[in-house]
Amino acid sequence: GELYGRVANGVRDGVVADPTLAQLQLNTLQLGDLPRARSSDLAVAVGSAACERVLSERRRPPLLCALIPKAGFERLAGESPPADVSAIFLDQPLSRQLQLARALLPAATRAGVLAGPDLRPMMGAVRRDGRDAGFALDVEIADDERMAARSIQRLVARNDLILPVYDPAVLTPSTAKWLLHLAYRDQRPVIGFSRAYVDAGAAAAVFSTPEQIGRQAGRAVSTFFRGAVRRLPAPSHAQAFEIRVNRRVAASLGLDPASDDSLERQVNSRLEASR
Repeated sequence: GELYGRVANGVRDGVVADPTLAQLQLNTLQLGDLPRARSSDLAVAVGSAACERVLSERRRPPLLCALIPKAGFERLAGESPPADVSAIFLDQPLSRQLQLARALLPAATRAGVLAGPDLRPMMGAVRRDGRDAGFALDVEIADDERMAARSIQRLVARNDLILPVYDPAVLTPSTAKWLLHLAYRDQRPVIGFSRAYVDAGAAAAVFSTPEQIGRQAGRAVSTFFRGAVRRLPAPSHAQAFEIRVNRRVAASLGLDPASDDSLERQVNSRLEASR
């Protein structure tokens, strides 16, 4: 698909930028070409299906997965994966959405969080991120789409803004549409995790582009081959991200946000201060 191609191009750009790797041979393979990957020194698997397929091989090279959700990667590789398996996650840490919400809504006190069951084990960190951003969090964990619809009604009624957390089994297109409809009706800003959310009516979103994820993967490849001992970095969220504001929706909510670039600097600064 187009997204996978954009990540692959980013990987190539990241590697080509390193002159010490001029002799490195990069091969782009499809899932059906997997036997050819077994003889590679390193595999970069783009997307969940590719990551799962390479992991299932008894004989496989060290593996870097990209464009895979954190929860999905941990289901495949475990919470403590082998040292030769790593990932750059597709989804955003909730801390970024919370700090963007704080930058947009300095007077807000209550933030509603809609999530799937994967968030349950992380509630301690979620509460800490909420405190760091100055919010009392109201978290609703839905196991399916039907539960999510009821959770949305409660969250919109009780909070100053809503933050959906990536989970495609719970936040389906119809659930997202219902969330944006109710939130807009009741004048509650939604802070999303993708450009699509902003286009659909969220006040703002923070997300990492396929190119940003690809370039980070490319840097990881460079580091892997340059090192005296070949090591992959620990699994992590994408370091770089972008912010987009839906100016029309923001104006209708009475907001007058700074530029996207300025908000990005503010969020980065707030995240640094809370570390």
